[in-house]
Amino acid sequence: MIVRHEHPKLRARIFVGLLLGYFIVGWPQPAVSHHSFVSQTTPDGEQVVQVVEGPVRIFKILNPHGALIIDAVDAAGNTEGWLLELSPAAQLRREGWAEDMVGPGDRVSASIFPSVTDNRARLRALLIHGKAEGEPGRLLVSYGIRGDTPIMRRLRERLPVCGTIDQSYQRTECFLIDTDAAAALEQEFPGPMGYVQP
Repeated sequence: MIVRHEHPKLRARIFVGLLLGYFIVGWPQPAVSHHSFVSQTTPDGEQVVQVVEGPVRIFKILNPHGALIIDAVDAAGNTEGWLLELSPAAQLRREGWAEDMVGPGDRVSASIFPSVTDNRARLRALLIHGKAEGEPGRLLVSYGIRGDTPIMRRLRERLPVCGTIDQSYQRTECFLIDTDAAAALEQEFPGPMGYVQP
């Protein structure tokens, strides 16, 4: 006959270990679902690019992604809220984004990758219009544009940088754009935000 002398603390540790293992393996994984952003595509398989304009309702630097909500007016004159997905909080702060960069009521134009889910998108480029007459706007460019691309080369040749974004991460760049520069770019690259379009 074998007699076991198990220590109560050992049994408790085994129980806690099994319980943690169960929760790690069996708990629903929301981290998987938050990466399920699916862009609209053209019949050729290219990502759709769209421009929305209007006042900002909310801008928040948070996790798992920063968020910008724009109250855009559609072709029929109806206001629709667009939720634009940004990078995670730590990354935005490291690059130089700040909570006061854009706020409620600020007028913006955004080039976006719309999602297959209505009124959701990933931000491609954001033009924050100047608040006062003669004040330059700020153009933040991100997804699908950054790096040594034709769009970035054209912007670097024509616009001064803001100095508020750390470009060394090669994720976002910020340019100052006044009314004269905007008019010249719009003439050279027609269409809504044509200067950041492929």
